[in-house]
Amino acid sequence: MHQKRSFAFSLVWLGAIAVLGAFAWQQEGWKTPPVIAHGVEGQEDCAMCHNPEGGMMPAPENHKGRPNETCLMCHAEDAAVQTTAPTAIPHGLEGQEDCGMCHGAEGMKPMPADHEGRDNQYCTLCHKPAA
Repeated sequence: MHQKRSFAFSLVWLGAIAVLGAFAWQQEGWKTPPVIAHGVEGQEDCAMCHNPEGGMMPAPENHKGRPNETCLMCHAEDAAVQTTAPTAIPHGLEGQEDCGMCHGAEGMKPMPADHEGRDNQYCTLCHKPAA
């Protein structure tokens, strides 16, 4: 009986954390990144048209200095592929800068397959601490 109660309490606690994290994320105004409305072949230099200083469709200020290689990590050409905003980081980052320690292939919460090859420098480009 004690194990069932502990398990139920754990589920409720985790659910509360998830809801609070999602609420905090929404308060920041984080949304699903826009879908790329054009083909990318022959247009690999995204910053030519999209940059914080201007262009045909200016990029947000927090994109300043990001290399073109990072664009397709968040933005997809197909709306069916891109359906959700990045998951909030439910813990502090101090002392936990090596995301791969817990989120590597053998970690307690592995990264999705489409994150293969990404290292720590890219994590916080999309994922932000919940609070």
